[in-house]
Amino acid sequence: MEQRVRQVMAEILHLDPARIDGSTSPDTVERWDSANHINLVLALEDEFGIAFDVSEIEAMVSFPDIVQGVAAKV
Repeated sequence: MEQRVRQVMAEILHLDPARIDGSTSPDTVERWDSANHINLVLALEDEFGIAFDVSEIEAMVSFPDIVQGVAAKV
């Protein structure tokens, strides 16, 4: 699952998947703005067949947070 999340993030944020780690966040990724955050959430929902509520979306502020959020839904 981590690898799938990493791949989705890489596609949406135009990153090398190998560079996505525990420190990957909006503070360390220039392209991770509010619009791309929504694109990322939509792509994750599509990839995993899940849906997030607003509080969950707001809590997705790093790669580990996203993995944890997806894991809680699948």
